[in-house]
Amino acid sequence: MPAPCFAVVLALCLLGLPVNAQTPSVSLTASPRPIELAEEPGGESPEVFISPGRSTTLTFDSELLRTAEGKDTVTLEKREAFALVDAGLMTLRLIPSEGSMPGDRLRLTVRFAGRAAPSGAAFTLVVHPVQAEQVVEVYRNARPVESYQQEAREARARTAQCYDELKRTQAERTGPGGLRSLLAAKQLDEEGVLPKVLTEAVTKAPGNVLSVFRVRSYRAAGRVAVEFEVNGLANAPPFAVAGAALTGRRGAELKVLPVWSSGPINADPSNPGHVVVEAEARTEDARGPYTLKLWEEGGGRTVLLGNVTFP
Repeated sequence: MPAPCFAVVLALCLLGLPVNAQTPSVSLTASPRPIELAEEPGGESPEVFISPGRSTTLTFDSELLRTAEGKDTVTLEKREAFALVDAGLMTLRLIPSEGSMPGDRLRLTVRFAGRAAPSGAAFTLVVHPVQAEQVVEVYRNARPVESYQQEAREARARTAQCYDELKRTQAERTGPGGLRSLLAAKQLDEEGVLPKVLTEAVTKAPGNVLSVFRVRSYRAAGRVAVEFEVNGLANAPPFAVAGAALTGRRGAELKVLPVWSSGPINADPSNPGHVVVEAEARTEDARGPYTLKLWEEGGGRTVLLGNVTFP
């Protein structure tokens, strides 16, 4: 990719401008999410997001039913596709295996001890490429006031964060163009934008659905970016980038901004696609290495790059 062209792309991405921007990934809070069960079953089952290799724990306010032999009575579709299914007295911990397919919707049912209603509950587990709900609180009985208060506090905090991000985006879009935009957004300090070639350094998963080449990373004040060129595989449908994640060795994730791409990626070597993944990162957070995961709309196909580092 010619340097002047990338300079334009990088500037647009660092400023969050919506040039062919893809839909941001699903935002899942790390705080417990409450689910209240109705006494009479009916309607659609509540959805719970899970992800390969990540732990999701359902906590209950009632004991789960066990057999006379002490075994759990959990019914889980494709149970063999899970690395861990651990049912405790009032908890259920799930870890899907790395072979779980993003986009799968699996039915989970549990039964409660005692004769109170409801006698059981059903859930739909939705497999997402990288995002999983860490804790889901399931209430069979009346939900305590403290839970509502906590949910209200978190909602106010999320609203304030969205408002701050909206103000920042509006300010950036009405600002000057070119290098003036980076300076106005305070994303260009004395070090400028530092580049690093990663083409030979990154590792590529054997199951990648795109051919990745010419990988570069960049670091500016408070921001990092990974830029690469890609080709689709022969006889495969176009790949429309929907979101990405940058995950460190200990599972910590950088805050990834909406992904920029040149459009749907096809198997055309003469016209490779371009993708830029940008994230917020302090200098100490940008050292890496990170694993970059890219997914398409619906979470079906993914691309995985390992050993991603920044200047």
